[in-house]
Amino acid sequence: MNRANGGPLSFGIEPPGSTETAPLRLIEVLRPRMFDDCPICGDPATTQEHVPPQRLGGTRMTLTCAQCNNSLGTLLEADLVDWFDEAWSTSSFQSDAVPGRRQTSRLLRRWTSDGQFVLLPEGRCDPAVGEILAAGGDVTLEVSPPNQNRCRLALLKSMYLALCIKAGVPEGEPADRLRAELLAARDAKHKADVPVSPIALGLTVLRHWGDPITKESVVLAELQPKTGPVLGFLLAGRVFVSASSSWSEATVTPGRLVNQLQVGASVRGEVASVHPQPPPQARRRQA
Repeated sequence: MNRANGGPLSFGIEPPGSTETAPLRLIEVLRPRMFDDCPICGDPATTQEHVPPQRLGGTRMTLTCAQCNNSLGTLLEADLVDWFDEAWSTSSFQSDAVPGRRQTSRLLRRWTSDGQFVLLPEGRCDPAVGEILAAGGDVTLEVSPPNQNRCRLALLKSMYLALCIKAGVPEGEPADRLRAELLAARDAKHKADVPVSPIALGLTVLRHWGDPITKESVVLAELQPKTGPVLGFLLAGRVFVSASSSWSEATVTPGRLVNQLQVGASVRGEVASVHPQPPPQARRRQA
């Protein structure tokens, strides 16, 4: 972005801060595999399932029943997409300059090379938000960050379906418990009612920044940290999810966050270019 007062403003999706890096060995590209019965609940499999979700770059890889496909998608995938896009949903701004709280549907978070943040409204935005920011001063920003539990459950579903595609539907107590946690999420009436999943929260999840490592939807892969190899799946060339879980009892992030901002004078400019971020050298950030 070229600023009218001089100098460009460049920003990208990768946030600043500590990262956990590890080599990743790709083992096998998985091909679609269809089942007569839903691998999650056992009902007749009647709908095509994207693994991972289509908005992450997944393709149709298997079949599930309509309820497991639609309900889990409705309840879980928005949080996964927000995490993947570095976005906040249902955000609002408030200040003394304009009466009341004014909403934006979604805010994309981006960062400059020196660690400053940039917020890009996506979708509908109350015109008064511009008035609030132009006035400057004290501004209250209230946002809904991605829910960690629902995001991890969406990844658990993709990992489990990838496992079924690779080796068939597993049997036994660990698989039964995994399916039980997915079904408990599927049967929740509202997002807020989705139960906490220790298995999902215990997954090892890392995100690759930059161009996808591969164009394939699902690849069997091995993460190779210093603590020892971790077998799992690379989803859409960007997200690694382990095939094992530490059965975590981690806490879940709160539903809303309130940020107090000090906004300076407005600066006008124009967008100069939009381009993919150059791929960094094997840098990944843990989810």
